[in-house]
Amino acid sequence: MAVKSAMEGKSGISAFQRIKLEGIVRRVLDDVKPTEDEMRRITAYSNELMGRLKSAAPKDVEIAFVGSAARGTQIKGSYDMDIFLLFPKGLKEREMENKGLAIAKSIVNRGRGETFIIKYAEHPYLKLIVDSGTGLTADIVPAFKIENAREIGTSVDRTQLHNKFISARLTESEKDNVRVLKAFLKAHNIYGANAKYEGFSGYACELMVYQFGSFINVLQEFSKLNLPLALDPLNRETYRPHHERTGILAKKFKSRFVLIDPTDENRNVTAATSIESIARLCITSRLMLKKPSIGFFYGPRHSDTYSSNRISKLRKELGIDLYLVRFAVPNISEDIIWQQLRRFSKRLSDMLEDNGFSTALSVDSVSKEGAMAAFFISRMKKHYDIIEGPSSFMHVASDRFLDSHGNAIGTFFKDDRLVFIEESRFSDPEEVLRHAIKNEKSLPSYLDRKKVKIYANEIPEELAKPLYDSFIRKTSI
Repeated sequence: MAVKSAMEGKSGISAFQRIKLEGIVRRVLDDVKPTEDEMRRITAYSNELMGRLKSAAPKDVEIAFVGSAARGTQIKGSYDMDIFLLFPKGLKEREMENKGLAIAKSIVNRGRGETFIIKYAEHPYLKLIVDSGTGLTADIVPAFKIENAREIGTSVDRTQLHNKFISARLTESEKDNVRVLKAFLKAHNIYGANAKYEGFSGYACELMVYQFGSFINVLQEFSKLNLPLALDPLNRETYRPHHERTGILAKKFKSRFVLIDPTDENRNVTAATSIESIARLCITSRLMLKKPSIGFFYGPRHSDTYSSNRISKLRKELGIDLYLVRFAVPNISEDIIWQQLRRFSKRLSDMLEDNGFSTALSVDSVSKEGAMAAFFISRMKKHYDIIEGPSSFMHVASDRFLDSHGNAIGTFFKDDRLVFIEESRFSDPEEVLRHAIKNEKSLPSYLDRKKVKIYANEIPEELAKPLYDSFIRKTSI
């Protein structure tokens, strides 16, 4: 089923490798493409919901089935549907939201076991849950009806434009290739443009396959990736490092990797994709092309080895200490929690570094057990710091340095620089973390300092799985 295009055969993989890769693609597609029965159920239920909504909504509100299920790029086991209530421009945003939620609530059929929760992105939407063992859910989202990007009122409005672009252009074979690409990225923990993964969105996957023609071609392009790079799917152009457009676009979007939204030339689809995720795709693409295998495609699997004893054994094998900061979190958007946790975790890591405790690795996790930041640090106790000053010939600066370090235990010269030996402010990493939790102003506002717990070389059993999963996600290729 692999897509043939002019690009195939130009980049250095042998005929044997291509045949092997195409076989892997076919096998993976059997795993990830929804069955005909799944497709029928999704189509039938989405049609029914749209009928209910059409009956409940005013005539000037358009009902649109959007997202991967509508575009035919969803993967097996994904039963989420996206249905938009498209209101005419002219309403105030809050009025549009309230009317949309009222319509969505009115069609929930509790007699059939349907329930709902109100969730929040840029604005609220209703998630309808079908209690029938099917796993079917539907996000019913109020938005404004628009014809182009200039008319966008809220960020979700552009989804209808994405739907039109992808539906009009992807072939059935390319849709299958999108499914395979999503599965590959998911296996290597770089699928999803949310704050947890900072990876590639489903729309980015669709655009990359449209741009290059197939999953294999995407691997080939990323295997030889050099930055900066800009992709223009509307014109199927690739602007490489020395092209003048590349520098212009990199500067415009303040990013070394740009994927221009074909429906909005002022938007970078991969703005939320971290440089680490881009680098991971570069390396995994090279490895997959070099030695194609179904085992590497699906990535590391460690679901059966996540006990606290396993992590403790790993820590001892590496000869490092583990410091774990645990937060209780409120019922707010997980994206917000991840964003603030990442910022605060980086701040804690910097404070540890500033005080002489260099972290070999830090990982973050958000689960039903709460949020946590874990730091793996070389075993050490500190009793003194070595502080190097400016050149003695920088008179003002060296005088200030002398004045600010009057309590030094000892002083010596390193060439022309004064160096002080001072008693350490903190003797171990735990002291740094406790000081930070007590005094640091950058602690996320939703966290209660009294409920933050710090563990030194101790792993509560209920945190073992999320910690180990985060460790594997961070350290595996």
